[in-house]
Amino acid sequence: MYYQVMIQEKSRISNQLFTYSSKTPLEKGVRVVVPFGRGNRVILGLVVCETLKPEDYKVKEILDVIDEDPIVDSELIDLAFFMMDEYLSDLSSAFQTILPPGNWQEMTEYFYAVEEGEGEINQFLQEKKSWQEIKERFPNIRRLDLLEEVKKKTIEHEYGLFKEPDYKYGKFVELNESFDEKLVKNAPVQRKIIDYLRKNKSGMFQRDLVKDLNASHSSLHSLEEKGIVIISKRKIFRDILPPSYEKYHKLHLNEEQEKVFQQIKKNNKYLLHGVTGSGKTEIYLQLAEKVLEEGQDVIILVPEISLTPQTIDRFRGRFQEPIAVLHSKLSLMERFEQYRLIKEGKVRIVVGARSAIFAPFKNLGLIVIDEEHELSYKSETNPKYQTLDIAEMRREYHQSVLLLGSATPSIETYHQAKLGEYRLLELTGRATSHPLPQTKILDMREEFQKGNTSIISEELLTKIHDRLQKEEQTILFLNKRGHTSFVICRRCGYVIECESCDMAMTYHKSKGRLICHLCGRTALKEDTCPNCGSENIRDFGAGTEKLEEEIYSFFPEANIFRMDSDTIQKKGSYEEVYRKMMNGEIDILIGTQMLSKGLDFPNVTLVGIVAADISLNMGDYRAAERTFQLITQVSGRAGRGDIPGEVYIQTFHPNHFSIITASRNDYKRFFQEEIKYRQINQYPPYFTIINLKISHKNRMITRAKALEIGQKILGELNRKKLNVLISGPHPSPIERINDFYRFDITYKVDQNIDDFKEILKEILLLNKYNIDFSQMKIGISINPVSFF
Repeated sequence: MYYQVMIQEKSRISNQLFTYSSKTPLEKGVRVVVPFGRGNRVILGLVVCETLKPEDYKVKEILDVIDEDPIVDSELIDLAFFMMDEYLSDLSSAFQTILPPGNWQEMTEYFYAVEEGEGEINQFLQEKKSWQEIKERFPNIRRLDLLEEVKKKTIEHEYGLFKEPDYKYGKFVELNESFDEKLVKNAPVQRKIIDYLRKNKSGMFQRDLVKDLNASHSSLHSLEEKGIVIISKRKIFRDILPPSYEKYHKLHLNEEQEKVFQQIKKNNKYLLHGVTGSGKTEIYLQLAEKVLEEGQDVIILVPEISLTPQTIDRFRGRFQEPIAVLHSKLSLMERFEQYRLIKEGKVRIVVGARSAIFAPFKNLGLIVIDEEHELSYKSETNPKYQTLDIAEMRREYHQSVLLLGSATPSIETYHQAKLGEYRLLELTGRATSHPLPQTKILDMREEFQKGNTSIISEELLTKIHDRLQKEEQTILFLNKRGHTSFVICRRCGYVIECESCDMAMTYHKSKGRLICHLCGRTALKEDTCPNCGSENIRDFGAGTEKLEEEIYSFFPEANIFRMDSDTIQKKGSYEEVYRKMMNGEIDILIGTQMLSKGLDFPNVTLVGIVAADISLNMGDYRAAERTFQLITQVSGRAGRGDIPGEVYIQTFHPNHFSIITASRNDYKRFFQEEIKYRQINQYPPYFTIINLKISHKNRMITRAKALEIGQKILGELNRKKLNVLISGPHPSPIERINDFYRFDITYKVDQNIDDFKEILKEILLLNKYNIDFSQMKIGISINPVSFF
């Protein structure tokens, strides 16, 4: 039999599948040992599909099979191939996304005896051992012998990572309910242990039992000898979730929610457009409950890690069962353990960010993508996948429910819903019947004319003071971190830029340094201009750090907290802010866009949007959409409790349609205006945009290579008579980042997109014209979220 095998090596030679033969049938997803290259170097590969015998070359044979069971199932392997075709990803990156966390080549299989038995091997396997350790101890043993014992259930096996501490094992105590009560009639200490285990019906680790009861190991040993308790070895999992949580009781759906809930059926996909506070989360919970009762699994996606704690609390509080968490803040070992819990069927609910869509469930009944409009659902590293596309593939494979939720759906998704590709469901009022907050636009041009040079208007300051007097909470939103936007010399106009990027450095006063937000390089702030020596060097613009400084000067007695990526870095930081807000320990919360998503604080009655114009100037066709979404989402944090909320929008563009419609919470009117703009200017959803970014450390080489690639693609387009709009090659909006010069070529395609992708694949991935790509970086992004 013949199989295609993936070799995990980052080179153009290995960015393809290799065919090997096997005398025995193999499953997709098992690792194999194969000879590779002219020297027949022995390396690991992954079987990805069966194939026919090649006729034009001799096939090498697979030397050994590492795994009894696949380390990844066929559905996820198919997703990797989909990402290669859809997003023009290299093979290695596509497969790394769907494989277990870590380097799959550094994964090994461990064996251990299920119970004590006779024989030297059984004694050796009382402690978990790798195949390498077993082979060293018993040179003549065959892997097949151990795998036969695995089938007989006398030996267990599992996967682990090299170079990482793997699971610890502990003694686990369970009560044997059929014991004879007379055996402990005169043993009060043993009786106490029995009563405690009856309260903890599922059993507990011996170390916890001894600690809780201050019991002795001898008492437990006596109970074991009498057959009253059963003591066995169990894995000790790392606790990544807080041990305690509050019950989150099932809520009664209002009439509008109930109507939406009843319309959601299996094997279909839906867009739930509901105003902020309309009770979308309760619908997610009740759908999940229904799916879990039917024995199926649930994936809940949130756009920000900051939302994960709140979502986890609600799901744990409702279902009181284990939940897996997947996001980038977990350590490698934590991600691996979460992955294994899912794969072994020990959890049925996964909550996480973008990557959680690849959770290895085998019976997926529900996928929820909350705040579906968020740009974080698009990966900006290879493979540059769109989470929604992957979710649609998985929904179709499992015949399950896909539910997208948002108060401000993306233009593309809402357009698809209007065309019938999604079933559109709507919630027009808040679940609690509380009104949406009152909103007012403040024209900052008038503030400047009145002589107010602060970034906060007088009216907003008055409102903040009022909330402090009433012991209510305020949120201030400014979508720019740092103290100031840039540092400039007033004499010669010199702006301090990063030495490795064509980008002004941002001043972070708390750190006393200038920081480049592109490459992370830092520098000290000079007292004199490096260009002319003048002392007239000042910082301009405003970020969250400067906003915090000003608010402190106005309200020195207030409890103020800043929430941005500078302050929320440590593990547990999100949970700490959430707890402090719920407990009323924060009066004024200042932050960036991580404040805009889903957070539910009932005592927040005032929201101030300090500079609503920032996202309008982002130089992107999504600028108006992003502005509308941010204003609407942040506004929705106000008035979610019993006290009505107010929102103040500060702007220098009070007449812009995105700001006006957002202030009125009028999504439909905004959509009508924006969709016309997209159609006239040939943007998605009417056209697909494909951006090529060519990078090299030498500017002339970058420019020459961009021209060469552009000419080859143009030649193929002409030969195949494909009509494509082309812009470039030209320098990227930020030409140099981290010492790499970047040139862009952008294509707009309204049809024959697959034919155009095939051209790109032949030229850039298969290198049909033998272009010298050495030391080059070629980025391919389809409908990119940013052109910078």
